[in-house]
Amino acid sequence: MKRPTSGVSAAERIRNSARDLFYSNGIRCVGVDEIVQNAGVTKPSLYRAYESKDGLAAVYLDEFFQTCLTRFEQAEATCPDDPRGQLLSYFDGLAERASRPAYRGCGLTNAILEFPD
Repeated sequence: MKRPTSGVSAAERIRNSARDLFYSNGIRCVGVDEIVQNAGVTKPSLYRAYESKDGLAAVYLDEFFQTCLTRFEQAEATCPDDPRGQLLSYFDGLAERASRPAYRGCGLTNAILEFPD
């Protein structure tokens, strides 16, 4: 078990752990045991904060969605009144993110592919 990070709540460590694991491995492939071990907490801590793995996955997807919105808003703010510039700004950021070794695409799209029904 990892040692707790001082100043970071158990719920936040669980959320951060789940985010990293869900993104890199997929939601279905990650178990609760792996999340809590990576976060340095116990299973009861996870269930107190999120009720279930599904609840935690919903938080992960909502945060990913909010990050996407923020990136669009930043591109819009970078090039006000210039739709083409906004698109180019967004795609420049996407190209930079996509060039990172750990990039696995859009977390929302990845989840849809994992859960097609």
